[in-house]
Amino acid sequence: MADTEPIDVLFCANPGYYQHLAVAAVSLVEHNRGRPLRLHVITCDEDPVRRDMLERTLAAWPGIGLHVYLADGSVIGDFFVDGFISKECYLRLIASEILPQHVRRVVYLDCDLVVMDDISPLWTADLGANLLAAAPDYPRLPEFMSDEHRDGLGIPRDAVYVNSGVLVIDIDRWRAEGMAWTFIDFVRRMGSKLPFFDQDAINAVLAGRITLLDPRWNLQSRMYYTGRKALPDDYAATREARRDPGIIHFTGSEKPWLFRSRTAKKGVYFKHLEKTAWRGQGPACRTSVQALEHHAGAVLARHFDLDYLQLLFKARRILERSGAVVTGSPAGAGLRTGAKGN
Repeated sequence: MADTEPIDVLFCANPGYYQHLAVAAVSLVEHNRGRPLRLHVITCDEDPVRRDMLERTLAAWPGIGLHVYLADGSVIGDFFVDGFISKECYLRLIASEILPQHVRRVVYLDCDLVVMDDISPLWTADLGANLLAAAPDYPRLPEFMSDEHRDGLGIPRDAVYVNSGVLVIDIDRWRAEGMAWTFIDFVRRMGSKLPFFDQDAINAVLAGRITLLDPRWNLQSRMYYTGRKALPDDYAATREARRDPGIIHFTGSEKPWLFRSRTAKKGVYFKHLEKTAWRGQGPACRTSVQALEHHAGAVLARHFDLDYLQLLFKARRILERSGAVVTGSPAGAGLRTGAKGN
């Protein structure tokens, strides 16, 4: 693919996540200067105010195309979701039927991530006969790896379970094989047997047809808090990725934008937030003191790559080991009070 060809990048989100989509988009543009980009956003709901903010954010970079598509929410309206995630997570599975015909391949990105490098290697990744490329899911938590989970979904026990936050999708081939309808049927049949939603569906339906990406292209931020002893194999597999991440992905409930959320590398989120129409905005804190605490934490993270909650967490562990603090005592409480993300 020629360097002058635009890279098609896909996001799927409800408007409530447009702030974080804007951060991901800004980080993408900042690290891919000189390469034309077409950003595609699929959503189920209109929000003129937030859409205008997203458009104003990207207007600062001439030549960046932004295309928003309103999907028929009834198609995925009965798909299984819970309080942690919204129905829009399934839109990536049916994107081939929503995007215009000239879009033949996309790099899909979740909104809760920050791009740290040129994504050309993703755009040009050789999929061979496969339909999709994705990075292994690290850390490999027991709930993903259990035989019961895999057998229930039809995922081979020896298959590498991948994370669905960064994908390279052959849209042409998905159209030719009617993959959107295959996924629709699978998700409706499995229902609540998909505890990890679209990610479970991708690993099950596309088993044996996934090209593996280097972990640096989808490094989950919690890997920075995973020690050698806890998950030695995962630690070794992601060592180089942590030194030079291509994309940092804030998976799980601990998001940078939440109040008192202990999140590694949150500073890169706040750096790019300042270049969006949401600059300076924080979570809905109960008191002015809490708002000040969040602001001070963001400044420390943005300028010094310090998470004060992680420092407090380490201090508490040291005190516990020395016997100065009893585990579960009030002195150690309240260090992780961030609410779940959407």
